[in-house]
Amino acid sequence: MKKANSGVSIVGVVVGVFLVAVIAFAVMYFASDVFRTKANAKYKDFSQWTPENIAKDPVNYLNFCEEQTKTAIEKLKASEIAIAQKKGKIEEMRSDADQKITLGNKALDDLKVSYTAADKDNSFPLKWQNAELDKDAAKRQVLKLAGEIKSKTELLKRLDAAVLQLGAQANKVSEARDKAKDQLAKIDTDREMLKVQQITDELKDNLVAMKGAIETSVVGVASAETGSMSLEDLAVKSDTAVDEKEFNKIMGK
Repeated sequence: MKKANSGVSIVGVVVGVFLVAVIAFAVMYFASDVFRTKANAKYKDFSQWTPENIAKDPVNYLNFCEEQTKTAIEKLKASEIAIAQKKGKIEEMRSDADQKITLGNKALDDLKVSYTAADKDNSFPLKWQNAELDKDAAKRQVLKLAGEIKSKTELLKRLDAAVLQLGAQANKVSEARDKAKDQLAKIDTDREMLKVQQITDELKDNLVAMKGAIETSVVGVASAETGSMSLEDLAVKSDTAVDEKEFNKIMGK
């Protein structure tokens, strides 16, 4: 029981310290322009791919770019589907409006012919579309048909403009997808170039190390041979000197 209470108390202390730290940070953040500026700078440096962060970790920056690009491609695909669906709906509306305009014009032409003949012969009511119309009713029908045809014609113009606009948007989405694919290819290339650069840097380090080793072993020995001699060098030279008497004895001189 005591252990449990002890654990709870420790958690309470930790939570309390954390809350105090949060409150202190909030007070400093809003009370001090200097602190707020520094805090914002630290947050930006931590949370964003600044040029410094990119230079420190180019591989993960490329991974980030790849992820963002793939996300953009998925959104572009969704946009293409939405545009295609809207275009299909508008095409249906255009077809319906065009059909009604054609039927309306034919019906209006027939009514105008019937009205002209009836008005000339004073033979109202006239027969039109299985209906009998007196003179006033025929006039109202002419006006109604003409108004509906005009309205459908204006609608058809707006629908035509909408189709053109959707086509332009579809082209932009297609171009954006192509650019995104090019970007993915460039990311792959940059990733390989980083590997090459890493190998290059390692080769450079190896060459520097080799140069140091050569200078230490070869150049150092060469310098020692042409410079001053130590006691050890004199001793070695003395041990390797030619014994002329022994040589002459062997040669029978």
